[in-house]
Amino acid sequence: MRATNGQVPRPRFHFTPQRNWMNDPNGLVYDRGLWHLYFQFNPEGADWGNMSWGHATSTDLRHWTEHEVALRYRDGEQIFSGSVVAVPVGFAAGCASAGDETLLTAFYTSAYDDGHQAQSRATSHDGGYTWEPDAENPVLDRGTSAFRDPKVIRFTDDDGTTRYVMLTVEADDRQVLFYSSHDLRSWEHVSTFGPLGDTGVVWECPDLVPLAVDGDPDDIRWVLLLSTNPVGDDANPDGSSMHSVIGSFDGVRFTADAAELTRLDHGRDFYAGVTFDSAPGGEAVMLGWMSNWRYAGAFPSSPWRGAMSLPRRMSLRTVAGAVRLVQQPVGFVGEFLSGAATSTPFGADQPGDFTLCGHSLVELAWDPASTGALRLQLRGDADALVELSHEPSSNVLSVTRGGAAMEAVHPDFQSTSTVALPRSGDRQLRLLVSLDGPLLEVFVNLGEATVSNLVVLGAGPITATLTTELPGPISVTVADLHVAEGRASPALAAALG
Repeated sequence: MRATNGQVPRPRFHFTPQRNWMNDPNGLVYDRGLWHLYFQFNPEGADWGNMSWGHATSTDLRHWTEHEVALRYRDGEQIFSGSVVAVPVGFAAGCASAGDETLLTAFYTSAYDDGHQAQSRATSHDGGYTWEPDAENPVLDRGTSAFRDPKVIRFTDDDGTTRYVMLTVEADDRQVLFYSSHDLRSWEHVSTFGPLGDTGVVWECPDLVPLAVDGDPDDIRWVLLLSTNPVGDDANPDGSSMHSVIGSFDGVRFTADAAELTRLDHGRDFYAGVTFDSAPGGEAVMLGWMSNWRYAGAFPSSPWRGAMSLPRRMSLRTVAGAVRLVQQPVGFVGEFLSGAATSTPFGADQPGDFTLCGHSLVELAWDPASTGALRLQLRGDADALVELSHEPSSNVLSVTRGGAAMEAVHPDFQSTSTVALPRSGDRQLRLLVSLDGPLLEVFVNLGEATVSNLVVLGAGPITATLTTELPGPISVTVADLHVAEGRASPALAAALG
């Protein structure tokens, strides 16, 4: 697909709506073999407004079927972000017994025209396609103007009793409010977390996820996810971003291991990420919105505006003596790469060029002691450049997007994102680079760090140029989706051999 009128090509292995504006993922839930993605959506146009819940489903987290709008805005009320929880029908009906059938219950923010925000409830009896709002909405109302983004999770007490915990934010106060319920109807405020970190931002879209450290079920930590967006006349031009806090949770109160927010993704375009309820095996699978409130309305895509990230499986890993949040792409990404050919060129003698279709996965592995500084440049038919570089002396990875086409998007669009990598012996470095049209995601060392950026490289083939300071070997694997799903471009071996 070639772009026209300066528009970027539509991604092929990320979700985008067929048309119109999309932002935050909402109501992520796995139910009866389907992954349900609800999302902030404007059914009327390509700019933010008329907020409703769009809806799509997938069996594999790659191929998505878009459905009718699930929860539509009404006169005086927009439908802001929230979550869905799958509960046994017997539980939902108040019965002592429960079978295998589930009922989906949604909690969302009602944003009223009078300026206040409150939490509302809806249920679906047909597997998530149509929804009936509760007649008693809103079910939770503080009478404030920035009380939003309910995320409902489960917590099992020591006696084996499961209850539900709702996380919400008072966005302007930079606080997460915790509520508890045994029936998903009556909610009791039990604790508050925050404020913490930078001022001049609002907190949005909280989530709380239990994860085992290094896969040890006896060492469970809880990870609080938060999105922050600068506000005010002197708002930070870097715009919105996501953060995490590792700590403990006793069903009432979250206690942070350290009183600081840790950047979750080091790029400019990963926001509002939340996890799926009831994912198979209890895994923590997250989707995020790949954009930035600083320039989301200016990005040149049409008839759609807004894309989701690759689905990411989260875990905790000990790296250089510290516990780190790890994000790895799920399923199909590994399948594509496993069917692709690998070349091992030697650097320094001359740059290695190879061609990508622009919907591609590239995996690099190298020893910095043998290669010295490494650089991967991506150029398309637009006047723009993406450069990934690693400097061994500082152990910093930099991802730069620049050029006239990038500058034309917005004055704050050109950028360099940096990641200080942990030093852990003399191990190899690994990069997984996912380029899907305008969506660039970089996963470092099997997900120990990520960098997600929108890019504007044009609609034609992409020329990748790989250079190193020293003549050490580099392992290069390419899965180029225009050839065949999961099979490498036949030009790779010849280009790099």
